[in-house]
Amino acid sequence: MPVTFLFLIIQLVMKLSFFKTTALGTIVASTLLFSACGKKADDSAVTSEEAISDGPDVVVQTIISEFANGNSGIIWSALPTSYQSDIDGLIHLAGANTDKEVYDKSLSLFARLAEVIDQQKSFIVNSSLLKERSAEDLSQLEAALPSVVGLMNTIASSELSSTEGLLNFDGKTFFETTVSTCVEYLDTIGQLTSDDTKLANYAATVVSVVESDGQQATLSITVPGQEKKDIVFTKVEECWVPAEIESEWAVNIEQMTASLEVTSAEAFEAQKTQIMGALTMFEGILTQIASVQTQEQFDESLQSAAMPFMSIFMILSQASNAAD
Repeated sequence: MPVTFLFLIIQLVMKLSFFKTTALGTIVASTLLFSACGKKADDSAVTSEEAISDGPDVVVQTIISEFANGNSGIIWSALPTSYQSDIDGLIHLAGANTDKEVYDKSLSLFARLAEVIDQQKSFIVNSSLLKERSAEDLSQLEAALPSVVGLMNTIASSELSSTEGLLNFDGKTFFETTVSTCVEYLDTIGQLTSDDTKLANYAATVVSVVESDGQQATLSITVPGQEKKDIVFTKVEECWVPAEIESEWAVNIEQMTASLEVTSAEAFEAQKTQIMGALTMFEGILTQIASVQTQEQFDESLQSAAMPFMSIFMILSQASNAAD
């Protein structure tokens, strides 16, 4: 089901993370994760053969710089080929084994949520429910909302927005387009909270070899504004993968595959009516919030939606557990 699938994807991304302090840091972590294949998004060499032969530190640093300068496709091209196949296969399996009506309805409501946030953003910022927030926090929220909406719309119109999109998912295209746009929005949001999260800072990343034997290397990675990290990499299909990730990759993919296989349309049918009811309830809440005309009406609509929203969450959680 959608909740299970999206959770698995989030879980996978978190497994790929070195830096978990910001959303942008999580995305940038993906470039650090598999970054010594010496390929651009078009599979051509990132630098000269001499630079690649200099060792994993040069290639890792170059690819991080490429990403920081807007080449998000480098994330995908830096993955070992078998890992690319694993991820494509996992998402294709999700498309085949996920109920079309429920998934597509869920993602359409996600798009609708973005629309409502955009429509009522002034009411959100001025809500009495946020009265405990400082003026600085509210100012940052107001400045961030357009990017939040843009980020949500990007996801809602991406390959992940429908089961058909999942079935036709292509990782290379996804990272070159959707991820690139998402990173731009995350960069904007991150800069509102701290200069340390600027994507441009990653262009100045310094990578050096602590020790290496040709098949395993310990790299020291220093990003401006962050603490230095020593990461052990293992060579996989001419790519340098963090040893911790390499040791867990096969097991994680196997577990995610097994989870998606048991959430087939047949196994999910018993929970479908319950989940569709919850989604319809959520759609009604969004319609109510979208229709308000005053700040008072907005605050009242949010307060009245609290209990129904908790009920929706419990229904979806119970249905997800039952389907699994």
